[in-house]
Amino acid sequence: MFQLGHATDPINLAIPQGLYGSEYGDFLEFAPRQDKFRLQRLGVYLVSDLFNPGYMSASNFVKDKPLVTLAQGKHLFFTGETFDQWDLDVLIYCAENTNSVQGGTKQIQLEPAQLLRSLHLRNSKLNQERVFASLHRLHTGAIEIVGKGYRYMTRLINRVLLDEKRQQCIVEVNSDVVDSLRQGDKVSMEIQERFSLGRNGLAKWLHGTTMVFKGGFGAEVNCLHTLCGAPARSLRGFSSRLCNTLKVLSQAGLLEDWKMEGNHVQVTARSMRVRNSVCGIIYPNVSE
Repeated sequence: MFQLGHATDPINLAIPQGLYGSEYGDFLEFAPRQDKFRLQRLGVYLVSDLFNPGYMSASNFVKDKPLVTLAQGKHLFFTGETFDQWDLDVLIYCAENTNSVQGGTKQIQLEPAQLLRSLHLRNSKLNQERVFASLHRLHTGAIEIVGKGYRYMTRLINRVLLDEKRQQCIVEVNSDVVDSLRQGDKVSMEIQERFSLGRNGLAKWLHGTTMVFKGGFGAEVNCLHTLCGAPARSLRGFSSRLCNTLKVLSQAGLLEDWKMEGNHVQVTARSMRVRNSVCGIIYPNVSE
């Protein structure tokens, strides 16, 4: 049975051929000016349980919840109403439509109807209310990163003005988040692919993993179950759900190949043949 080695660092990551530093490096580093931090790596949003594989699912309040991530040497904690892939869609949409300015980011005027159309969802009153609720969660949730000799506290969205009468919002996304979500090549195209997956939360989580590991990844099924934040009670049927979801991604042309043997799954992303594509191997932490 899979045992967590440490509550805040249960999973290890290996990158073949010395490519570890090319994608991750330190999760958080000091910039040349010590009063600012460099951007956070994309993996904390896309390959962790910060945004679980549900979609428009029930949320519950947690305080100082240890996050399961692939960050090494740092521990992450979350306080607020829990997020799922719907909240990540809202955050990504806001970040993609944010203009950067010197010293930060501009506020954007957001119309829920336009956001829903971009996500291929019905522009219903219920879904509009879900947009408002998600923005509230994204603003009030707090992330704390604890490293050697420092603690870094941040939130994803700085400010939100909700005008429910006019069905409009003014949103200011944290500039570090905007920079993080815009990392890499062809990000805009990959985000459109993500949006095309509709309400399939696990498909979106797995697609995010291929955005980070562009060469694909190998993992133990129970590791993925823990890392994505699926409910503990769903472990028994997770292999079947994972297979069905990988079929969806493959049929949509978003994967080149995949196979599952016992408790191990191997995913080949479409960019596998691109030189220096990063591959990930995710396995249980047995060092603690």
